[in-house]
Amino acid sequence: MTLMHHDTVEDIMRAEKGHELLRFLEKVPELDQLKIELIDGKIVMQASAAPFHNRIVALLTAQMIAEGWEALPEQALISDISSFEPKADLTVTVEEAIRNNPNPLPADRVDLVVEVVSSDRDSDYIKKRMWYAMSRIPLYLLVDPNECTIELYSEPDHLTYRRVDPYRFGGPVPLPEPFSFAVDTSRFKPYPPKLP
Repeated sequence: MTLMHHDTVEDIMRAEKGHELLRFLEKVPELDQLKIELIDGKIVMQASAAPFHNRIVALLTAQMIAEGWEALPEQALISDISSFEPKADLTVTVEEAIRNNPNPLPADRVDLVVEVVSSDRDSDYIKKRMWYAMSRIPLYLLVDPNECTIELYSEPDHLTYRRVDPYRFGGPVPLPEPFSFAVDTSRFKPYPPKLP
């Protein structure tokens, strides 16, 4: 979809819901290289992630697929909490959950989401974590290459997860049922120091 001469910013901003605006923006060819999400009622656009970020997502994707799971990078998610439609860095589910090709994917079909921290720490540590818990996604794996840490959140309870298990890069991260295997983090790399 391209912008027509009669499409004005005012017309676009009148979209009844953030989801409609999100659908519109996803169809604009000039925005193809951006990750576009609805976070806490606001449209968030980010440039492509850095190689170390993408490498971590690729390593996790390969491990999940090897264990028989469906691993979906940047899959749009939706629940009855309408002010959000995040695209998790990685969404993990079973084949049956995606058989009818839903997009966005309902959160109640998701077993695990992964976020790799990039420039917007607040979104990954607070806003998305809250939405994932409120949407009852059983497991949230938060990988922070700035700190070389991994946090596995489980037992969603309204606005948060009741349990968090901290890990460091290099060691195994055991995943509970229904996974019952450990994620290998030995090839995760920290982000290089930021230049002044």
